[in-house]
Amino acid sequence: MGDAEQMWITVVPALETGEDDEAELVLIAIDPTSDDPGQQVVNVLLDRGHELQEGVFYLLPFDLGLRYERGGDRLGVLVLTSPEVLDDVVPRYGGDLAAAAAELRTAPLVDGGVLLLRRGIATDFDPAAADGDQPVVLLVQDGPATEADLFSAFTAGEAALAVIGPYADEEEEDEDGEQ
Repeated sequence: MGDAEQMWITVVPALETGEDDEAELVLIAIDPTSDDPGQQVVNVLLDRGHELQEGVFYLLPFDLGLRYERGGDRLGVLVLTSPEVLDDVVPRYGGDLAAAAAELRTAPLVDGGVLLLRRGIATDFDPAAADGDQPVVLLVQDGPATEADLFSAFTAGEAALAVIGPYADEEEEDEDGEQ
């Protein structure tokens, strides 16, 4: 499926630290110009990042997060947001996005979150890390692209990169903001 579903298991050159152990990551392409409301909402939510270091923005796990699912030889990634965040953010972007996202909001919740995207690929790759599920890398570029095109666009400054971690709703957060 790979390019057709815009999901890959790959080494992400922009995140390499120069060490010899090139770690494979789950990569998903997001096309904000797509008619898909889920991709449009993901793009909007990426602007909710909180700058804690100059030039480095962090997303809260209830703003945008992921869950993995496995079905036979398929690895699936579900990208979620909290219902409260969706209800707060989407109306600010106009009637078109609100109308498109209405179907997302009325669908059954997944682990307490609104399902924005579901991507899958046939692989035996295990995204489990020592401290939980491995984050997913999102590469945001206008229009569908191959994996190589995405990396080229990012290097040229024509695509953005975001890393999202496991989804947690606000109730799962403790008073220190930790899960």
